[in-house]
Amino acid sequence: MTDLHSYRGGLLRRLLARRGASIVSLPRSGRGDLAAVRETRELAPLLMQDVAALQILACAHAAARLGGCMAEAGVFAGASARLICLAKGDSPLRLFDVWESLQTVPADATSTRATELRKHFGSVHARREPVERLLEPFAGVHFHPGVFPESAWGLEDERFSFVHLDLDLEPSTRDALEFFHPRLLAGGIIVGDDYQDPGVRRAFETYFAGRPDTVIAYPWGQVVVVKSGG
Repeated sequence: MTDLHSYRGGLLRRLLARRGASIVSLPRSGRGDLAAVRETRELAPLLMQDVAALQILACAHAAARLGGCMAEAGVFAGASARLICLAKGDSPLRLFDVWESLQTVPADATSTRATELRKHFGSVHARREPVERLLEPFAGVHFHPGVFPESAWGLEDERFSFVHLDLDLEPSTRDALEFFHPRLLAGGIIVGDDYQDPGVRRAFETYFAGRPDTVIAYPWGQVVVVKSGG
């Protein structure tokens, strides 16, 4: 019977692998993280696979020991920000997103970057108020609405242990790397989404070309950067 179960299990794993899926046995701590992901999905739209969400939790947990601040640029409805809150401990979290600000500013009064964002996203933006309600149970959460990097003015002296980037576009991703990476603590972590997008990938590859940081690309479209201690 054991051999039969082993055979069936191997057959299922091979079938799933051919379809781009896999079976993973999680320890108790991992099951707790997965439960947190599922709970978050019930509270707000989480536009990523479970494995990507678990990666954010794992990296935020690891970076929390460094001190400093955490950040997310590209917050949308706040689901991934909630995952960071569950892992950040006492670290402050700074959230950057346009939210509804592009809809309240006349088109002829916006910057070039704002025009690019308006063209790409149209009216598909979350509102800030529901995100604030979602994250209200967590201390140390700060909101920075507007177009990045202008929305980060005044934070030049901040230091970061963990940053999650989900900005969709190459210029926005490049701006975020130029702002956050010099302010990232040694051993700090940047997690980037949409790495399967040629523009986003190009922004990372160009920025980190010749730098000593460890850059890890994952097959589900996510990239993790660990800043070199040097």
